[in-house]
Amino acid sequence: MLLKNCKIINNDNNGFITVDILIENNIIKKIKKDIPNSENSDNNIINIKNNIVLEGIIDSHVHFRYGNEKKEGFKSGSEGAKNGGIPFVIDMPNNNSPTTTIELFNEKYNKCKKYNENTNIELNYGITNNNYLDVVPNAKSYKIFMVKSVGDLFITDYSKLKNILNQNKLFTIHCEHKDVILENSKKYKLNSWKDHFKIRDKNSEIKAIEEILKNLKIIDKLNQSRPHIHILHLSTKEGLELINNAKKTFKNVKLTTEVCPHHLLLNVNDAEKLKGLGKFNPPLRTKEDNKALINGLINKSINVVATDHAPHTIEEKTNSVENCPSGIPGIETLVPLMLNLVNKKIISIFDFNRLLVKNPSNIYNINNKLKEGNRANLSIINLNKEHIIKGENFKSKAKFTPFENWEVKGIPTYVVVNGNIHSCYDYENND
Repeated sequence: MLLKNCKIINNDNNGFITVDILIENNIIKKIKKDIPNSENSDNNIINIKNNIVLEGIIDSHVHFRYGNEKKEGFKSGSEGAKNGGIPFVIDMPNNNSPTTTIELFNEKYNKCKKYNENTNIELNYGITNNNYLDVVPNAKSYKIFMVKSVGDLFITDYSKLKNILNQNKLFTIHCEHKDVILENSKKYKLNSWKDHFKIRDKNSEIKAIEEILKNLKIIDKLNQSRPHIHILHLSTKEGLELINNAKKTFKNVKLTTEVCPHHLLLNVNDAEKLKGLGKFNPPLRTKEDNKALINGLINKSINVVATDHAPHTIEEKTNSVENCPSGIPGIETLVPLMLNLVNKKIISIFDFNRLLVKNPSNIYNINNKLKEGNRANLSIINLNKEHIIKGENFKSKAKFTPFENWEVKGIPTYVVVNGNIHSCYDYENND
């Protein structure tokens, strides 16, 4: 396969160069200008028309609902990733049953790899009070829930955090403090959509981050290990400030952060309008938090944007507030929503590349490089194509979104997954 007229990022000067890319046997064979058509053995020549070709975009936070295929599955989730222009995803361990033993992890790992033509699915390992010394070679990170999740996938005893985190591992952490949520649950009844974020208020995130940092300060001084702590779906201005201040003091601990599009673009003023489509954990925050997180993208204090793609059935999401589960799909809106920020000149295309490609690749040790000899995993985008988001067009089983009818500029057009090219958003018929 020969991709002609590809606009790629020149990492030497944060600019672009135009090249052709020759792919043979799923491997990138050649990257150079004006590759002759005669060098392409299968006669599959695609004119990319000077659109941007990126190293494979990574959605490093998805829930493909392994074991609960009514909501999603590896097949539909990976098809959603392909449609969204995403060649790599990392799936979370809060399944039914949770992935908290090496045996269950290996079983799940072998099953997810059957969908490598759609997207490369990687996995996180779930940490409990008892299994935290497990070493799982294929795990991309060790996931910690500080608030109740599924089964035993939940750190009930925070006094164990020092021992858990004092290891040379990458830990990804859901920071909501169980005690704050418990106390708020006594004060507020879940009668309205706004009650959801009163119960899981911003203090729950702040106190959870403080708990983590308190233990990391001890670990940093002990100098016994060098853990990497990656805070997931950061949602508050105060949480970001705590992390930024801690980064200045730590010598042996690495801290990075992730934010989701819904915490960048939605806030508490949208709660009653969105109803169940605005219910997720951590919950909607304030406009001030939106602004702080977007500034974090610009000043590079936030490292990754990922979706927390968490499908449910539409019947569940349109239920009453107390019976509506938390979580929304996001894998097919990630790229257009972030490209829309590029077109609004809020972030640059190089910020986009850093947040969705380079940083997640480095943090999770994923080889997505556009390099001769590498397996071909590429995301191809049209920065000028306008689009209206419609949940009915999703390939995920969750065909709804809080961004319904949003007009965006910039979409994925093609995705190359392990050497196979696919059209995104029915681009070939709508181009």
